[in-house]
Amino acid sequence: MALINIRTIKITVISIVFVMFGVLAQAATINKFVAVVNDEVITQQDVDQLLAVLYAQYSQEYKGDELLQKMEQIKKDILNQIIEDKLVLSRAKELGIKVAESEINERLDYIKNGFSSEDDFYKTLETQGVTIANLKDRYRDQIMMKKLVDYEVKSKISVLPSETNDYYEKHKDQFRENDKYRVKNILIKAKDEVSFELARVEMENIYNKLKEGENFDDLAKQYSQGPNAEKGGAMGYIEQGQMLEVLDKAIFKLKPGEFSEPVKSEIGYHVFKTEDIKYGKQASLEDVQKNLQMIIFQDKFKAQVNEWLSNLKKKAYISIK
Repeated sequence: MALINIRTIKITVISIVFVMFGVLAQAATINKFVAVVNDEVITQQDVDQLLAVLYAQYSQEYKGDELLQKMEQIKKDILNQIIEDKLVLSRAKELGIKVAESEINERLDYIKNGFSSEDDFYKTLETQGVTIANLKDRYRDQIMMKKLVDYEVKSKISVLPSETNDYYEKHKDQFRENDKYRVKNILIKAKDEVSFELARVEMENIYNKLKEGENFDDLAKQYSQGPNAEKGGAMGYIEQGQMLEVLDKAIFKLKPGEFSEPVKSEIGYHVFKTEDIKYGKQASLEDVQKNLQMIIFQDKFKAQVNEWLSNLKKKAYISIK
């Protein structure tokens, strides 16, 4: 039985199990050996089972060509994933990790609650050719694997105050609110080569008037084709990333009271004026301490899980056919 990749520590929901068993029920698989891990074999059916599980997961997020590309990427390391799962489950059994029936039933109850009724749950099981015993075996293995990872990896990870301090100092910019610019604009729209040339000429005329000292609001009301023209081009406060990149570059280098040169975008020509800047607040270490601890913990966890899996492989007999 192929299990979920321990690196993701995801719990497979019943709908995924349905897809897996449904696929297997509809097509006969040539069950040849593809690898041996210690005293266990991995068959083509094991590979196909896990592919079905992962296909069900990815089909919820991706469609069409993107889904096919994701599945092609998965196929490249699917065997390694199954080998790791076998090793982890074998290690859990070696250490005598137990799973209580109540833990499995709790998982089943959680899944049942996703159905309109208990009868609907059992009817779906019957339709897909899945038994309660099948589900219990799968959930038992998953819980056992998670317990092993908690015991051998997670419980041994700690985050020191000095580590959160160092991370904060090196990544301060990540914990600073974005600056907010109160902006006005004048827009002359264009949609083809001729209209873009006409818009450029008109905007140059407006820009020259601004340089001569004419009022921005008045020019916006007179010439702008933007939705905020009647308000003197007022756009309110904006943050970097809300506009097209070419417009961001023009806006977020202006000081209060300054206006930009004409800027061409896909919809026409623009001139911007910055009225005010609210500089983003820097979050203190105390504000983000819990988030930092979680980030550092996850980084350590990922690294140590990979090292732990590598050690399991070194101690195992693995033969790929």
